[in-house]
Amino acid sequence: MDETKKNKSESLTIGKLIKKLKKVYPDLSSSKLRFLETQGLITPKRSINKYRVYYKEDIEKINFILKMQKEFYLPLDIIKEKIKSKEFKDYLESGKDLKNLQLKLGEEFKQEQQEDYYTIDELKKKLKLSQSFIEELLNHDLVEWKHENGNSIINGSDIEIIKMAIELSKYGIHVKHLKLFENFAVRHSSFIQQIILPLMVSSKKDQHRKGKKVVLLLERRLCDFHELLLKKENRKFLEKHK
Repeated sequence: MDETKKNKSESLTIGKLIKKLKKVYPDLSSSKLRFLETQGLITPKRSINKYRVYYKEDIEKINFILKMQKEFYLPLDIIKEKIKSKEFKDYLESGKDLKNLQLKLGEEFKQEQQEDYYTIDELKKKLKLSQSFIEELLNHDLVEWKHENGNSIINGSDIEIIKMAIELSKYGIHVKHLKLFENFAVRHSSFIQQIILPLMVSSKKDQHRKGKKVVLLLERRLCDFHELLLKKENRKFLEKHK
């Protein structure tokens, strides 16, 4: 088959594309596609008559964008970063269907469910901790713990917190100093909870799922924002002491 004819057969006009995708994305419209174009996420070609023509790569990108918005509620700036990634380019070059794409992107916004718990003795052995260090963590409520069968057990999800506390201790930052960050975390969490509360009290299950994903997104955004503010203050300090 002639390459020109082949490419033409794989292309869609804006009307046909919307019709094709509306079954999965009912809210899709021509204005939505034009907006994605103005934001630099897609760059459809133009026919001789100046009509937009969408080829396979454009369609795959649009599918990806809409999927990320629908399933993960991601902002366009993050989606744009992923579209420019090597992983996405490799996927396009492979010629595979979108459903075969292994999206690590989504994993970033899926809350990990870690149900493992460790006794203090197990943690001491696993992380080579002293009894006093663990007791200090418990006394300052930096990790989640509970009593069970006569033992104090700690949520496995908090192991990374313990590892970080160990690392910071090398700089003379003790557990009691870290309580300050626990207080920050409580305040930030309360702030997020106020934002997503309407979703969580909704009787619709899809709103609950949306709420969980928005929490993860806001966690990331607030951490990024905090990092930027921290860097700004440190930059001012370093400039002052040149």
